Amino acid sequence: MLLMTAASISTSVSAFIGAAIPATIAAAVAIYVSVVGRKREDQQRRRDLYSEAYRLALEWCEAIYRVRRRAPDSSQDRELVEHFHRLQERIAYYEGWLAIETEKLGTAYRTFLNRVLLECRPLIQEAWSKPGRDPTDPPPEDEAHPKLQQAKEDFLREVRCHVSRAGPA
Repeated sequence: MLLMTAASISTSVSAFIGAAIPATIAAAVAIYVSVVGRKREDQQRRRDLYSEAYRLALEWCEAIYRVRRRAPDSSQDRELVEHFHRLQERIAYYEGWLAIETEKLGTAYRTFLNRVLLECRPLIQEAWSKPGRDPTDPPPEDEAHPKLQQAKEDFLREVRCHVSRAGPA
């Protein structure tokens, strides 16, 4: 009887181990897949955040052309002013969000914004001081455009540096 009990216990232990090993492996794989999936989602969320903040800052450049091509009769002026307000609100939102992500990235974005505004504000003010023109009219040859290539490169370099520290997707 004792021999039978030992054999029975040995069979039960073997059956338990035989079932526990695959279950443990399956649980470990599920946890790994979940962690990797969450990390990728977080990285994609960050990329979306950075690209949207970048796009919004550069909307100031597009605003120059909107003002230049507004209706000559001032009928679009109020709409344009509202556009500037909405743009500034959205930029402030992303400015805060990037500062929460990391202090260094927040500083890089503020620097980028300052450079964009430094280039665009005088051109926007000049555009407001002149009458609007038809969107199909060609621009004057001497019309100034913002020079932001270096500012773009500097900010994107900082974003790439931040993303590489956070790890690849």
